[in-house]
Amino acid sequence: MTTPTPTRQEKLKAWAVHAFTLSGLVWLTFALFALLDGNLRMMWLWLGIAMIVDGVDGSMARAYRVREIIPWFNGTVVDHVVDYLTWTAVPALFIALHLPVGPKPLGMLFVVIILVSSCFCYGNDLAKSTDHYFVGFPAAWNVVAVLLWVWHAPMLVCIAAVLIFSVLTLVPLHYTHPFRVVKHRSRNIVLTFVWVITTGVLVYLTPDSAPTTITDPEVITLIVVNIAAGAWLLLPGFLRTLHEHRKNAKQAA
Repeated sequence: MTTPTPTRQEKLKAWAVHAFTLSGLVWLTFALFALLDGNLRMMWLWLGIAMIVDGVDGSMARAYRVREIIPWFNGTVVDHVVDYLTWTAVPALFIALHLPVGPKPLGMLFVVIILVSSCFCYGNDLAKSTDHYFVGFPAAWNVVAVLLWVWHAPMLVCIAAVLIFSVLTLVPLHYTHPFRVVKHRSRNIVLTFVWVITTGVLVYLTPDSAPTTITDPEVITLIVVNIAAGAWLLLPGFLRTLHEHRKNAKQAA
């Protein structure tokens, strides 16, 4: 059966989706210059916009059959490049420059560890399960970095987080993709919005030179809600991992 030739309108829509994905590089540029200027809240704003773009461009690509319409241009590769820069590279620099991770050489080492370990996510053909869970920590260093910042995490916590999540990239634990995992999708989307909103408010309330203690009850409440929403988003992945282990154990028995 002959595949029908894409119409001009279909091609324009497909290229518009690619352009939308590539807009992540615009937000990346703004975020990088904000980081260099020490304007940390603006940096997180631009990275947040990039994260929103990344959250919906895949659904748009599938809806408009972009891979079929423009088969020679691989949007998945482009998406990985943009994600590596916005989800990993810039947050790694932020961790080294603005979180308490020790002297400069140690911060540089952590950047290398983050960048290298993340390659085992982006280069891993088994990084997603058939039911759309991430397998292994999905190199979401922007999430790790912003939470350590707004929670005002001390040095030992920051260092431990870098090391633990770098290792978890190689550990086959499941993490929920809030938009693609079908099970409890509505709840996951609601919790994602709660997490994004509380994180955004915490970023707004955190000065570029963050204090070392948290005493405001409203901020503490926001942090508690933020942690609770994040924990509930992690729970389905944890249960999915248990299910996988039980299934493998039965097959081996």
